[in-house]
Amino acid sequence: MTESSTVSKEDNKLDQKALMGDVLYGAVKGIGGIALKLFTNLEIEGKENIPLMGKAFITTISKNVMRDMIIISQVSGRKIHFMLSPKLMKHQIAGPVLKTLGMIRGTKSKEDTEPIDKIFEILNETGDLVGMTPEAKLDRETQIKSMAAIIKFAVAANAPIIPVAIFSEKIKLFNLIPTNGLKIKVGTPLRVEKRMNRDKYRSERYELAEDIINIIDSLKVNTEIE
Repeated sequence: MTESSTVSKEDNKLDQKALMGDVLYGAVKGIGGIALKLFTNLEIEGKENIPLMGKAFITTISKNVMRDMIIISQVSGRKIHFMLSPKLMKHQIAGPVLKTLGMIRGTKSKEDTEPIDKIFEILNETGDLVGMTPEAKLDRETQIKSMAAIIKFAVAANAPIIPVAIFSEKIKLFNLIPTNGLKIKVGTPLRVEKRMNRDKYRSERYELAEDIINIIDSLKVNTEIE
């Protein structure tokens, strides 16, 4: 009886923690969405490409990880768990908040499997969305390598990869003030063949990774503001 009560209490604590995380995620997303709409006139194209149910990876080449995390969260009413750098997740203030929001720590080394296990738990047990976004400041080769790793995750989880482009365009805020607005374009979900995880197809996997980066670039308009 005591053991059963202890388990129930622990389950209750986990449920409360998950509920608190969902409420906080909704609040941050809601406030962020209002601010983005007011001050950047955020527009989203291709929302229908985000599945209403089921697992998927969402990816872009991120210029500002924290900003882009809030922007991408607007493409779906569903929760998106982003993999963020270990350094950011270790931050004394930001770390605990991001963890409560459902964000995942990136791997520290090849032997660090905890974040990988967490991703598969989110995809296969919860059926949620995962965001993995190589940074724009990285050189092209590193971006391709990071995207190739996302492809391996997608194959292992049997989940599609959804490319997303975030870019700026000239707008008139409130139809009066010239400024830089933001736009998101969500591309068509990409299914990856299972063979792509085999070592002998490594070169093809890297070619596909570069193709995905090119797709993200192609979703942007030519008038993007740097």
